[in-house]
Amino acid sequence: MNAKPISPKMHGLIDYALVGSLLTLPSILGLKKTVRNTYAAEGLALLIYVALTDHPVAVKPLIPFPVHGKIDPFNVGQFALQSFLKPFRKDKKTLLFNLGFTALAGITVLLTDWNGPTKTSK
Repeated sequence: MNAKPISPKMHGLIDYALVGSLLTLPSILGLKKTVRNTYAAEGLALLIYVALTDHPVAVKPLIPFPVHGKIDPFNVGQFALQSFLKPFRKDKKTLLFNLGFTALAGITVLLTDWNGPTKTSK
């Protein structure tokens, strides 16, 4: 039995939800335009990367799922580090959103079964 409860399919669905949150929540929360633009760019980049990863909900499975698993920690680290940038650090709402997003993404990475079934391994 695998101790990691998040399957590749669930990871892909969570990633799409995270993309959706990056593209919508900063505006709903009324975050500053520079922060909203940063999140929009990150969300679009993440959408392409997620859609092209080999998992059951992929659009075009080009990136092997284990490779996605090696890249994800760098993405999480990048979100953590941006907490120190002035537009994120100086606004409490922005900082809390960024820290929460980083935590959710990090927990998802830690709990994912990187060897589970993908779109091409069925």
